[in-house]
Amino acid sequence: MSVFDLKLDDFPYSNPGFGRKIAVVAVGSPGSRIASQLSKESRLLEHYVYVSCDEQDLANISKGERVLIDVTGSGKSSPYTVRGQAYSKLSELRRNLADSKIVFIIAGLGGMTGSGLAPVIAKEASANGAVTVAILVMPYNFEKKKHFIAGLALKQVRKYASGVIIIDNDELVDTTKPLVDEYSDINQKIALALSKLLGNAEPHEFAVGLNNLVKFVKTESFSVLCVDDCRERLSDHRQAVINAANHFEHTVDTSQAARSIVHLCTDKSVTMKELATAIGGLSSILGNGTMQIEYGLSASYPPGTSTAVIMATGFPSTRFEQYDPIDMALRQGGFNLEDDLETDSGLESLLPQAERDRATT
Repeated sequence: MSVFDLKLDDFPYSNPGFGRKIAVVAVGSPGSRIASQLSKESRLLEHYVYVSCDEQDLANISKGERVLIDVTGSGKSSPYTVRGQAYSKLSELRRNLADSKIVFIIAGLGGMTGSGLAPVIAKEASANGAVTVAILVMPYNFEKKKHFIAGLALKQVRKYASGVIIIDNDELVDTTKPLVDEYSDINQKIALALSKLLGNAEPHEFAVGLNNLVKFVKTESFSVLCVDDCRERLSDHRQAVINAANHFEHTVDTSQAARSIVHLCTDKSVTMKELATAIGGLSSILGNGTMQIEYGLSASYPPGTSTAVIMATGFPSTRFEQYDPIDMALRQGGFNLEDDLETDSGLESLLPQAERDRATT
């Protein structure tokens, strides 16, 4: 049976404490930082597995399993090198995911660890029969050397995962903050967004629920996650939603949005009219007028707080197809597009020429 045929109705997780049936696999440094923060935000997610090549990523983890991929003998020269070293740990990974019916993989793409291991973990989780959702943080636009690797890894993960959620790092940046603070803030934003969408079971809060979320992203299309707040006026819920929605235009064709989830984080003074007004403004920015909208609310935040988390799906492509010149490079080099995970086809050697070709288009 294909993972796309699994029915989540058989797993009505409605009470806190999913145990090992829901697994969060954090890959590499970005994945570890986000998952660590998520473990503090969410009381529902209990089973965390951290996979990295760097002992520092695992050193301060207080909750979860740790899997260290030793690359000291070969070095992290490429995703293929990392992937090759990971095969000795596959049995350990399989044990950690053996009881998991749903697996969330959190990874940053573009680096050697995330790009090398995320496709392997997606393949293993899917082969075990789990509904596998990949949450992938894409590199910044200025990180040119990471684009090719990230694009290839994205294509490989898409092949095995039941659903893919894209997070565009460039759309989370607050240019007014010092760089050191900004990295931490981005991780917190992502963790907050994920905890709200997955259902946090906190007082004064309701969410679409984990089952509905996984059904939402379990599609051949890409899903995109954006988050923002309103800085101009306190508790301007509509503006917070608009600010978050405006980030999509830099990543996807916004008219292709078929469904969306909006989760508003604010204080308990919010009224139903204010909520309806805030969400109502979304249709003018995303979709073609027929987009379905679901919503959630967290009303336990300090007065004056208004943050909007939006996830939309239905996108057949993202800007990362343009980011990534793989198709062009493969045609020029005569390589097979369906390259196997275990094979180093020498794609990275095409990167310099591909970058030059992309710069002229």
